[in-house]
Amino acid sequence: MGGRRILLYKLADTLNEPPKNSILMKKIVIALSEKLSLLEERLSKDFDEDVENEVYELEKQINFHIQECEESDYFRLQNLLNRLKQIKVENDFYDEESELDRMFPDRHDEDFDEDSMSYDRVFGDD
Repeated sequence: MGGRRILLYKLADTLNEPPKNSILMKKIVIALSEKLSLLEERLSKDFDEDVENEVYELEKQINFHIQECEESDYFRLQNLLNRLKQIKVENDFYDEESELDRMFPDRHDEDFDEDSMSYDRVFGDD
């Protein structure tokens, strides 16, 4: 277990930067996978808000790297995102983006009026 943590600490600074080569990207994918495994392990023992925040942070990191990776790494990262999605469902995490999509299914359309999502438009004036 100690070796996994050392790997995570060594790669912690690179997780928020674009990879400089494919070897580094593979190491990042491994580190992200290890981080997810540690979070799954922590969630199996006890739930706390710190874990929920770490899950969302990990999701951001994966989404960042999925844009910069090669096809082989893309599928690995997509698999990690699927595992994260399952964790969020199993633990009933609040997902702001999903909630907004549910409330405003057309919000991604080009002609969508952002003002229609304002508090006053949704809940009315006082």
